[in-house]
Amino acid sequence: MVEIRLNDVSQMFEGREVLHQLTCSFQGGRVTAVAGANGSGKSTLLRLASRLMLPTSGTVDTFWNGAPVKGAEYRRLLALATPEMELYTRLTVRENLAFLLGVRGIASDDDTMAALLERVGLPREVLPRMTGQLSTGMRQRVRLAVVLGIDAEVWLLDEPGLALDERGRALLMNETRAAAKRGRLILWATNDREEREAADACVEL
Repeated sequence: MVEIRLNDVSQMFEGREVLHQLTCSFQGGRVTAVAGANGSGKSTLLRLASRLMLPTSGTVDTFWNGAPVKGAEYRRLLALATPEMELYTRLTVRENLAFLLGVRGIASDDDTMAALLERVGLPREVLPRMTGQLSTGMRQRVRLAVVLGIDAEVWLLDEPGLALDERGRALLMNETRAAAKRGRLILWATNDREEREAADACVEL
């Protein structure tokens, strides 16, 4: 099972300290919320966990069944969905899914993609639509469909309920809970009370 450990991690941006000597760990089989005020470092923590940035000081380590995991081996364990994860708006939903799953070596035909869309509450008829024509909430569902399709060991979700309606949030909760039962490590940054309460643990920044 996977584990991410932050040891005495601090992060500076242009002389401003966002994270200060943070020590914590996240384990597979659990949903952990990262909460705090705007600017408290929630998204920064997810970027550190994903290795999109290195800490100013301290260490971030990942272990798989107790053995250290780094580089490409770690990236294969990772799925990331953030508001900055832009879909290709001039491509169809089908083309976006085929590309984003394909780069992870996951073959997907229309039936597979339609099943993923159904899991996030979108009809099969969305597949040929241009992604740029979708609402913000629908694009968020497509992002989540990508995460579901990859089904990596580590799910890093930044504001996962952003722009989702009540039904979409319920789908998100059900899918992440089911993933945790499969042993996945779920880490989401949120200010939403329901998302905090639905998590197994919460790191308050």
